[in-house]
Amino acid sequence: MTEKERYEKIDLPFYREEVRPFLPEKILDFHTHIWTKDHWIEIPWEKDLPGRKYMVVEEENKVEDLLKDGEMIFPGLEYNAVCFSFPSPSIDLKKTNAYVAEACKERKNLFPLLLIGKDTTPEDEIIEAVEKLGFKGFKVLTPWYGDDYGSITVKDMIGPREMEIADEYNLVVLLHVPRADRLADPEVQRDVMEYATKYPNAKLVLAHCGRCYLPEQILKAMRLLRELENIYLDTSMVMESQVFQIILENLNPRRLLFGTDLPIARMRGRRVYVMNHWVDIVLEGYPESAYRVSLKGISAVFMVWEIVLALKRAAAAVGLDKEKFQQIFYENGMNLLRK
Repeated sequence: MTEKERYEKIDLPFYREEVRPFLPEKILDFHTHIWTKDHWIEIPWEKDLPGRKYMVVEEENKVEDLLKDGEMIFPGLEYNAVCFSFPSPSIDLKKTNAYVAEACKERKNLFPLLLIGKDTTPEDEIIEAVEKLGFKGFKVLTPWYGDDYGSITVKDMIGPREMEIADEYNLVVLLHVPRADRLADPEVQRDVMEYATKYPNAKLVLAHCGRCYLPEQILKAMRLLRELENIYLDTSMVMESQVFQIILENLNPRRLLFGTDLPIARMRGRRVYVMNHWVDIVLEGYPESAYRVSLKGISAVFMVWEIVLALKRAAAAVGLDKEKFQQIFYENGMNLLRK
């Protein structure tokens, strides 16, 4: 079966029956990546070193590729996206941030985030990016390869200088938290609480629901999240409905932002968890990667739709009304960007 045949015979009928009826007319994807080949200092997965094949993706995913994916995955809907580069230590920050700025400049449906880490970018360059280039905030660099994040703290990733600017300009700070226990880790929680409290005008968005792919992890993080109203969660690559159910039972749904992690979520398959770690089960044909298991002949659709389905099941379980459910996919994120 060709790609075109699979899309027309399997994907589209599934979308029309199981996905489209529950979505609003406009989508805001709060977590997407764009970059080109020449942004790499080195391509991580070409090195035979620990952690380099943790997430193997395409060498490039141009803005045109992102928009094409948006049209393919959400046919008939208006697709908007918050976008930034691939947050690897192997990426050239100046080149890739310049590309993101240019890609979003004339496109009203794209909202750029500046890829930075602690002390990676001079203050004047950050302010210029916000005031003159239209950046809506920061995507915090992940300064590690693979699972090598055990001793890293949130404060190692982004410092007071960057947070002060985010607070002054009311910026989004999209953070992929470190540590094996993710947002359930007590030290991660302490740092997140300190930053959210000290910089209340910064809009702290925790990627992948604080990397809580397991229900037990989000449960351990819930006390922190209930206490702090200026922390938001994006849904990227979370496909366990129980995680979303716990969030919706405990937090105002306005704090949940639909995100995908494209191009990664373009894969056909589903993210599951085994013991204490996620595993991506995908159709054959994708490059070998850590925690990626390829299976021949399984029924699978785009991972983006599995995120939507998990949200739909969670909303049904808690009795969330259609209006508030649909706001997760557009209005919640737009309200954050408008502030």
